Amino acid sequence: MNTIALDASVVVGLEVLAALGLAWLCWRLGYRRNLIALRDISRAFIALAASAVMQLFDLTTFSAGDGALIDLGRSLAVWMYLGFMVLGAAELANNNLVTDKVRREAMFGAVLAALLTSGIGMIALHDAVAQDMIRNALRAGGTAVACLIIARVISKAPAPATMVLGASMVRVALTVVGTLATLRAVVAISHGFGAMTGTVEWQPLLTVEFLAHCALAIGLLVWLLDRDWALADASIMSAEHRAASDALTGLPNRTILMDRLDVAVAAARRNGTHVGVLYIDLDEFKEVNDRYGHLAGDDVLRMIGARLRHLLRASDTVGRIGGDEFVVISPYLRNAVDLEVVVAKVREALNHVVEHGGVNIDIDGSVGAALFPRDGDSPTALLAVSDSELYRDKHARLMRRTAARQTIRLA
Repeated sequence: MNTIALDASVVVGLEVLAALGLAWLCWRLGYRRNLIALRDISRAFIALAASAVMQLFDLTTFSAGDGALIDLGRSLAVWMYLGFMVLGAAELANNNLVTDKVRREAMFGAVLAALLTSGIGMIALHDAVAQDMIRNALRAGGTAVACLIIARVISKAPAPATMVLGASMVRVALTVVGTLATLRAVVAISHGFGAMTGTVEWQPLLTVEFLAHCALAIGLLVWLLDRDWALADASIMSAEHRAASDALTGLPNRTILMDRLDVAVAAARRNGTHVGVLYIDLDEFKEVNDRYGHLAGDDVLRMIGARLRHLLRASDTVGRIGGDEFVVISPYLRNAVDLEVVVAKVREALNHVVEHGGVNIDIDGSVGAALFPRDGDSPTALLAVSDSELYRDKHARLMRRTAARQTIRLA
């Protein structure tokens, strides 16, 4: 069976094209979706392509040029790549909160690291091969350290269930890159200081490591897009919740209440059960607003809504339909006795003291109840009966309060 062996320069050339392709893809998506992290990942792969170009110079006739300058360029490209990848990961974890100042400092650090890499290799040893090994060791060590930093940063990023694919690709790629970089650093140091002899064939390791870098970029890309879509979905769900809920209390509004009442009545008709509908109105709520202010009134409404939800069953629906009026839908009741139990719980929730600004505000309310199918066979009829019962209860309570006040004045 014939095999095709690609020349090292051809492999590196393909790496350049692949890096530039990924850079273009990340930049395009980052620009269209306004994701700064993708733009930095794009810059990282431009730097990686530049590093491969410098490696190509070493493998072709261009190597006759200034070797020290080419090596400096390669070191600069590698450190720029690592800097941009760390920035991209940090922006992924912090929702694009990396400032321009931090970005400039990271690039300055990459330039300084490149100068030190070339300088240390030339100063430490006089043998050209040993110098090259030391520079390779420094670049590989920097790559391994960058992988540890990215792994730590990524571990702090939110990763819901929808982001499993991107997160898994990133973790696997980081493991491969970090392992290969550490291996390159150990081999280079051993050759640089004479512990190992012979020729080192870097290209297979570099190619596998390049593919792992590509997988890392694709994983970050998938992770970022997943997060972008998750945020968009959350925004849509939040908008839908706001449209279906009362803005002050967070309870379902009239539209949702009617939908749930329709469902409850239909289910009770099929199953032969009962549905309770309770209409609630706070007593003398206008006096609360006039005496303590509208902020106090808002606190009262929020507290009453929270108490109703706490005291009633999970299957019950509590909604606010406007002003100081609430409605409770209580499905799966067996009889009128169950309805009276629900009414008692509602009265317990209403008979409450709300603290506002150090002042205790006494709250109470009136309740009207209707039972399906006893009082009506449709949601509209049930609401009408419960509304009528509410005003009957409110009138009776008002008469009792008036009589009590007259008794107190006479006494």
